[in-house]
Amino acid sequence: MNAELLKAKQKVNRELLNLAKAKEKERKLDAHNKIQLGGLVIKAGMDIHPKSVILGALINALENIDTDSAALTLYRAKGERAFLNN
Repeated sequence: MNAELLKAKQKVNRELLNLAKAKEKERKLDAHNKIQLGGLVIKAGMDIHPKSVILGALINALENIDTDSAALTLYRAKGERAFLNN
């Protein structure tokens, strides 16, 4: 019985370790994504503006994209040109 209990505890500990590793990987991916998004704000030259202006501009852009497919095409083209003009 003790051997079975030990094996069960080891299995639980292994699963807890796997869960912790998965959470850490997810946290790192989230941090990387946020860093990339911050880089886009800088690349666009928006970093000179207050956070409220940046957020407002993004909300406005999202509203335009949601209501006007031409806006999506325009924003995509501008973004692609900005990436090419590193």
